[in-house]
Amino acid sequence: MDVIGTQIGNYKIVSAIGQGAMGYVFAAEHATMGRRAAVKLIREEHGKNSEISARFVNEARAINAIGHPNIVEVTDVGLAGDRRYLVMELLEGETLEERLVRLHRLPPEHALHIALQVSDALAAAHDLGIVHRDLKPDNVFLIERGGREDYVKVLDFGIAKLIQEETAPQAANLTTPGMVVGTPQYMSPEQCMADEALDHRSDIYSLGIVLYRMLTGVLPFGLRPTEHAMRYLFAHVNKPPTPLRTVVPEITEHLEEAVLRAIAKDPADRYQSMRAFATALASESEVPSVALFEAALAAPSHLDAEDAASVAPEAGAASSAATRLARVVLNSIHSGRLALPSMPGAVLQCLSLLRQPTHTVKELAEVLERDPIVAPQVLSQANSALFAGTARMRNIEQAIGRLGERALNSLLVEVSARRLFESRNLAIRRAFRELWDHSVAVGIVARSLAQVRGHKDIQLAYLAGLLHDIGKPVTAAVLLEAERVSGRPAKAWHSKEAWLDMVSQCHREVGFAVARAWQLPDEVLFAIARSDRYSLQDELSPVNLVCLANALVKREGIYPQPVSLEAVDAIIEEGKRLFQLDDAMLERAMAQLRAHTMHQATVVAESSR
Repeated sequence: MDVIGTQIGNYKIVSAIGQGAMGYVFAAEHATMGRRAAVKLIREEHGKNSEISARFVNEARAINAIGHPNIVEVTDVGLAGDRRYLVMELLEGETLEERLVRLHRLPPEHALHIALQVSDALAAAHDLGIVHRDLKPDNVFLIERGGREDYVKVLDFGIAKLIQEETAPQAANLTTPGMVVGTPQYMSPEQCMADEALDHRSDIYSLGIVLYRMLTGVLPFGLRPTEHAMRYLFAHVNKPPTPLRTVVPEITEHLEEAVLRAIAKDPADRYQSMRAFATALASESEVPSVALFEAALAAPSHLDAEDAASVAPEAGAASSAATRLARVVLNSIHSGRLALPSMPGAVLQCLSLLRQPTHTVKELAEVLERDPIVAPQVLSQANSALFAGTARMRNIEQAIGRLGERALNSLLVEVSARRLFESRNLAIRRAFRELWDHSVAVGIVARSLAQVRGHKDIQLAYLAGLLHDIGKPVTAAVLLEAERVSGRPAKAWHSKEAWLDMVSQCHREVGFAVARAWQLPDEVLFAIARSDRYSLQDELSPVNLVCLANALVKREGIYPQPVSLEAVDAIIEEGKRLFQLDDAMLERAMAQLRAHTMHQATVVAESSR
């Protein structure tokens, strides 16, 4: 390709990775940061095709809206001349198609491990009304992540479509009526007939076909991969699938039934949700009681002690159970069956008032004065070292006047978040006491960095830093509550190691869900989802401020767990280049944290006298 060695956006194109009908994918490096990424560039002949360009933009929007760890991350979208491009995380591994060409078929436990991750990702997409419409082995990428083999990344949402067209007509109307879109070997019957009423059940069918091939090594209608597309279209609509056990007798009857139901011709005969399909598949895997755990979260009063005993596998399976049960927590969050922690009533009322242009300070004060817990904290903050003036504030109305609306907004969210870290549950308090101090410190340093860099909204940076780990105590509380209502300890998540393993696996998505339920700004949501690495899409964003602040605070020793100083220093050096900071600027940014730490130590000393 003639683009090798050239620069597209902020990226220098290094080498070609692959190509498809719409475009090419290249390995690339950020021109200043040196970070590697994948750049997907539309074909030159399609550059002026408005529909294909719209699909590129739709892919970026769809992926960012879903925000699921099993979906490839898109960090930027742009225009190079008249050709659209996407910047994505660079994946190292192989596609499921390459794996199947090499091995022919997979053992059932491996196939289920992959299928369950795909189902998680697509269920999250379906929650937002997004249908992938082109699920196939080429679009399932297998990598190693955190020591876990065959970690799935679902690719290519380029022809994804929103079901709820009235909410996003610009994203929905990307195909001409009657146009067949997809890959013939894996298309649902309704896709083959260009049915405009196509919905999420089409993806269930496609995943069923993919799983059929993983388990048997062949496609379900006795056709060769090289058959003409029309023969596949006809088979999907008219031909009954060959039973799986006819091809591979050792496949269980239950698994065969699950796959055949997923690929039923009539959408009404299939599983009616991706999670229902996943639940049927999960019962085949090494932790057969995941469905019971899910029941504990959805309707805990119906799970008795005898059922609870079967939830926990033997100790040797604890790590696997952690992964599986963490998935159940996320499924419960995505499906809306798990109640998320709410804010205090006074906080909700005040935040609602702050969003109304006609509110008054008196109205805010009247609401806060009725809450004996929140009101003293507002008064105390107004008289703290950060806001202290010449006179001491003696009532809430004065305190609000000194704080200002932005600082008051942040404080109210902080009060709500602190309750989660200071849970009534002793185990949660012990596990996350120091984590709250860490979160406050990250917020303070993120705010200081925003000041040093002249960021327009320093309070937003503070909130993003303060809440970046909010999902940890919430996830822990969910797991402990499920254990409590089940009537007896569950070994799979009872040990501290397994418990914290599950927390680490899903706290970002849980925190994201809490922040979204609290109607917090998008920048806060993104910081929760991605504060462990820099985003090159918006270099001066709060996400990046929090990433650098997090590393600086860890280097300062304010973190409850051991850290790799080498990794922390690498993040700091990358942040210094990104924000163009020298050591003196970093020292200024850390000054507020050290002043806060000294103030807290003084308060503790005085209270102990």
